[in-house]
Amino acid sequence: FKSFYLSEYLNEKEMLRESIKFLMKRKYHNYKVYLHNFSKFDAIFLLNIISDLSESVFPVIRDGRFIDLRLNYGGKYKLYFRDSLLLLPSSLKRLAKEFNVTNKGLFPYKFVNNENISLDYIGVTPTIDYFDNVSLEEYNIYCNEFNNNWNLKKETIKYCELDCFILHQIIKEFSNYIFNFFRVDILAC
Repeated sequence: FKSFYLSEYLNEKEMLRESIKFLMKRKYHNYKVYLHNFSKFDAIFLLNIISDLSESVFPVIRDGRFIDLRLNYGGKYKLYFRDSLLLLPSSLKRLAKEFNVTNKGLFPYKFVNNENISLDYIGVTPTIDYFDNVSLEEYNIYCNEFNNNWNLKKETIKYCELDCFILHQIIKEFSNYIFNFFRVDILAC
């Protein structure tokens, strides 16, 4: 994993730019980068950054959604961005259960959206009100890990890396399933 955290950059555009540049290496030639809900949300932000980094950007759009976004770089290399939600139209939490892969973790989304909270916050674990769809039992188990030393940066990175790992497992399982039944490589199509 390689993580990029907003407080380490001047702004979100610089952070996104550095994260895309990190992928623009020869070893990632022809890689397919899957982002869950890319075509509805992330594509707008990334398209702006990607078009600044390369004059060779080729989107494939259908029904107003980005199916594929190809970035050419270094004269002969390509990187593809795709929306996994278009392949598997469900939440990552539900897909993780359906494909029997690692479970998603807990994260206080509402806490991060509070403008009075520093991105480098360390302290008491956010209250249950900041979490979505979590039982009191799940919350208490989560809290016991921290002993009032909860670190927003560390937990954000851990949560995002877990999401990436889960999405990778799901795509791998789905790819194997489609290949076994239909002899189609989803990465080639």
